[in-house]
Amino acid sequence: MSNQEKPMSQRLTDVVVAADNLTQTVQDKIGNIDATVAAKSAEVDQKIASAETEFNNWKNSIVETINGLNVTKIGNEKHFSFERILSAGGYTREADGSDADYPYCANPQPPYYINMLEFKSTTNHLTYGDYGDYFKIEFMMCHRGMFATEGYTDHLILTGTSYQDSVACQLEVKKIANDSSLSVFISEPNNLEKEIPLTNAMEGTILPVSYRSIGQGYNQGFARVSLKVDTRPHCGSTRAISVDTKYTSHLGQPAVNYITQEKPTWEQ
Repeated sequence: MSNQEKPMSQRLTDVVVAADNLTQTVQDKIGNIDATVAAKSAEVDQKIASAETEFNNWKNSIVETINGLNVTKIGNEKHFSFERILSAGGYTREADGSDADYPYCANPQPPYYINMLEFKSTTNHLTYGDYGDYFKIEFMMCHRGMFATEGYTDHLILTGTSYQDSVACQLEVKKIANDSSLSVFISEPNNLEKEIPLTNAMEGTILPVSYRSIGQGYNQGFARVSLKVDTRPHCGSTRAISVDTKYTSHLGQPAVNYITQEKPTWEQ
């Protein structure tokens, strides 16, 4: 019987059946597409997870987090850097600050100690390094990026070595803001702590510095490459510091307290 010969009710029924069949076909195809997409998505997720694992393994082979800082390793050389704003105590126009030597300082701050690198000698390691170990540190301190302006910038470069019971360097004095805010700080087991003030007159000179002199014993605490910063001469002028450190010793590392207002000691 042709479609034309069928009664209207039958033709409507056929249309409904055909529509149902078409709907089922579409649903089946959608299901197949969903299954394909899910499989591809799972495959992509697996590839991403595998790539992340490979990346993390690669990253861990060259980057290690030590005392909160990322240390990058390339061959024997390790590198880290840090920066910070140091409070200069604010400014009081009335010159009624609590420190008679700096009356315009509203809230005089205790000195800051910048521990740029430390070497840890332990009972398992008898030295602070091996033959040929070296370090190089660049220190900068300025206000609001005024690097080229007189009275606002300190710039030092320290190049040295660490081996057995000695850590020493040559300190190149590039720029000093004033005569009373920056010093080399040294703490050793058998010597009194020492400070070497860095002054304008030293600009352009190279200063030999022994942060850990020979004869102070093996297996004794830390040898730290440190600076002392007094911000009171800069009241009202915050100091931004930047430290960039490279070293090779397997006993070197960023200090636990690389910026502190507690005086560092060799034994802790």
